Amino acid sequence: MKIKFQALGVSFIIILLLSCKRESPNINVVFLSSAETAISTSITVDSTGGEMALMAKSSQITSTPITAFLETDTTLISTYNILTGKHFSPLPPGSYELTGNSVTIHSGTNISDVVKLKILSTKNFKDGASYVVPVTIKSASHLPVLEASRTIFVVVNRVIVSTVASLAGNYYKVDFSKNNDNLKSMSNISYEVRVMANQFQSSSPFISSIMGIEENFLFRFGDVTVLPNQLQLAGGLTATNVPTQFSAGIWYHLAAVYDGAQLKIYINGQLAATKTASRTVDLTSTYSGGFHFGYSAGGRLFNGAISEARIWSRALTQSEIINGMCVIDPASPGLVGYWKFNEGAGDIVYDISGNGRNATANKTVTWIPNIRCN
Repeated sequence: MKIKFQALGVSFIIILLLSCKRESPNINVVFLSSAETAISTSITVDSTGGEMALMAKSSQITSTPITAFLETDTTLISTYNILTGKHFSPLPPGSYELTGNSVTIHSGTNISDVVKLKILSTKNFKDGASYVVPVTIKSASHLPVLEASRTIFVVVNRVIVSTVASLAGNYYKVDFSKNNDNLKSMSNISYEVRVMANQFQSSSPFISSIMGIEENFLFRFGDVTVLPNQLQLAGGLTATNVPTQFSAGIWYHLAAVYDGAQLKIYINGQLAATKTASRTVDLTSTYSGGFHFGYSAGGRLFNGAISEARIWSRALTQSEIINGMCVIDPASPGLVGYWKFNEGAGDIVYDISGNGRNATANKTVTWIPNIRCN
């Protein structure tokens, strides 16, 4: 009889699933080999899909053939979300398959032949969604199934390949000054952006501006007080230096999150700096020309490339940052603006949040194709 995880108490499930790594039991049992020491694994896919091999094992050499019957069971995703604190979704129908519903451990061995989980297409994937496929042993012949290693949760990591905008010798302006009273005094705000520096500034004041408003809330590399390749959130009481030194030619995801009491800066989803402060941010300020990508204080240009820039009117969680580094749903609540910088032509980057805050380039844009993010 099939045992549904969600019918069990959550505390028991946690003990059950997190106790996977263990010595072989005294009796012979069957389990998924990939679930022997962990409850999850991952597969990276692009627009053409991808595949992963799955096998069953027995804890002892078998004297008779053992058949394990496999299935994907999306009803287990809610339990996995409870365990991880995340919000995974089932894959769209028709986008994946198991190449078979059983594997066999032949006599004299303890590992089965292979079944494959195939991701057939990402065409119907929703931007910003996180996907997982639970593969589970439904039953097995002759031997009991080890409950702690019955199921493996396969997290699907999607590779995004897109065009991005070069900021070498160029910059963009966004006008927040009109009919935006709710942006004048923001006590909660988050910036996100993916950037790659070709090189960092070599002359004083050694500043490479990324996004924001001078003397207000500005992401930038360098200053006279820090190295040219150090990150800084400049402006107001939240001004903070990040000790990490960055390398040219590498893409980074940066996030600044302010909740009215504390600023947190994340690099590639990992917390890198914090500062306690009480203030508000005025996105409508026209100081030094107002809000720009790649420019501040009459220059201080960023020599590099940019994509996936966003501003939020709320403080993002670390989980949201990690799950959304390459793409998010443009209808996500709290988006002030979302600029993908993937147009590939023209000198306007469109705000796809629906708020109409398009970014206009200072001059003709150079577009860079085939940039990967995953």
